Amino acid sequence: MEIKEFHEAFAGVLKVFSTPLLLHYTDLELCTSLNDKYLQSWVDDVDRISLAGYVDKSFVGFVSAHLVKKHLTASVTIVILPEFQRRGYAKFLLQTISSVLFQKGFARIEAQICTENKDSIQLFESLNFVCEGRLRKNFLIDGKLYDSYMYALINPEV
Repeated sequence: MEIKEFHEAFAGVLKVFSTPLLLHYTDLELCTSLNDKYLQSWVDDVDRISLAGYVDKSFVGFVSAHLVKKHLTASVTIVILPEFQRRGYAKFLLQTISSVLFQKGFARIEAQICTENKDSIQLFESLNFVCEGRLRKNFLIDGKLYDSYMYALINPEV
């Protein structure tokens, strides 16, 4: 898998941000053009590290970490296109961004995962993220509130 910076993968990233089904379990906003202010804010955000994955020049998906530098914490979001799911690409992207974040001295990487998203739960647990608790009624999907789990991976060097 080839890894690119977010701004180098803008067209592929727009494919994710413009597909409602792919945003189902995220807090990302729907975007319809490369000039969308919300999408551009992700690229310009100095408190975010985002990486895009490519296989044979095809955009696979991305992982992004919102950085809370004061607390050495990063919150990750990952989205993989359906045709590339269950092939190990999400795992590779999460391993890559975790390595980058830990090298930068971050102590904690966390992910908030809807209790209904069994695939993501399995993915994060396979990478040794630990479920730290349940947040009640904080995921609004199609007009219905769901609980979520808070998963975290702690930097063993900190």
